[in-house]
Amino acid sequence: MTYLQQLIDKNREEYEKATRHPLTNELCSGTLSDEKLFVYLTQDLQFFQYSLNLLGKTLALCDDANASVRLAKQIGFLAQDENSYFEETLKELEGQNLSGVAKMRRESIVLPQVTKYIDYLKYLIYDSSSYSELITFCFVMEKVYLEWVEYNQETNNIAKNLPPKFQTWIDLHSGDHFIEWVQFLSNEVERRLELDGGDGEIYESTFVKSLKLESDFFEACYSYSE
Repeated sequence: MTYLQQLIDKNREEYEKATRHPLTNELCSGTLSDEKLFVYLTQDLQFFQYSLNLLGKTLALCDDANASVRLAKQIGFLAQDENSYFEETLKELEGQNLSGVAKMRRESIVLPQVTKYIDYLKYLIYDSSSYSELITFCFVMEKVYLEWVEYNQETNNIAKNLPPKFQTWIDLHSGDHFIEWVQFLSNEVERRLELDGGDGEIYESTFVKSLKLESDFFEACYSYSE
């Protein structure tokens, strides 16, 4: 069993809270309301630029040439495919009657849980000098997204003929490309752990903190009301 799998098992309750959340379950079944999807995407968009900066910082600290190339490729993928999804889907949602989230639309509200998450991203980008810390965060962030898709695949909860606002988001976080990306991140964490002599303190603390931030993010978006 890998070290990361041990961490997942050790934190199983929080892990399942993040990866089996009603928000992503309803997204996969096509029953998530436009209001909730709007909240989720507008808040997630707050992370997007920071995520690019974070990957850039991770690339700068990387000590392996092949891993550096893979990280660089992912930055390009995010800048093109994921950015396009945000632009197109939010434009579509803006054309709907989203009376339930009028205040968020009008005032561009950022939820407290999102601010807390962004503060952590800023720490990683501007203050951390640990590749081990950054690559562990990247793994948790992406593993959670792969897992919620796989959970809904396993439970046959992904509806057929979903509109692009749902299906494209699922596709961006599944399939061979994304599975390979998450496996790469896992391999990098395990590689660095071995180089660090098996001292897992920074890995575990980063894993636990990142997982809690992901879980709280989903819950904050899903439960938002005006």
